[in-house]
Amino acid sequence: MTDETVNQPEVMKWRIASAVWMTLIFALSSALFAPKMSFDATLDFFGMLNYFVRKCAHGGEFGLLTFLLFRGLHPSPYTIGRARLWAAAVALLYAVSDEFHQSFVPLRSGKASDVLFDAAGILIVFYLIGYVCRSMSDEHRFRLLGFHPGRTEDNRST
Repeated sequence: MTDETVNQPEVMKWRIASAVWMTLIFALSSALFAPKMSFDATLDFFGMLNYFVRKCAHGGEFGLLTFLLFRGLHPSPYTIGRARLWAAAVALLYAVSDEFHQSFVPLRSGKASDVLFDAAGILIVFYLIGYVCRSMSDEHRFRLLGFHPGRTEDNRST
């Protein structure tokens, strides 16, 4: 039994989680939730913190997407470095497409500034994955990122 065969169910779990999360992002951007997710609708709930909470949510939702995509791409089929790059690139493209989609939804608007907040979340997770890979022990790396300690392919950065 090869490592790829052993890891395939684990990788598929993360790929499915990525697809579910992307579907949730799309659904929350749709007309169905537009009256509940608009700036004015959340202003009553969050008050003065409304803008801050909404922008942190942008970064958080796309940071989480980056993490899920990374776990779905590493250790199979990509190395750490390539999985990080692909995960960040796909998450950023999805952020752009989400804002484009919102530009067609009544009561919503697509904003380039929101893509910047999404990108901030993506970059934070991108950096944190690199930090964990470089600076933490095999046990911590395994607990946080699911790497198998001691595998040579896990220690390569590209």
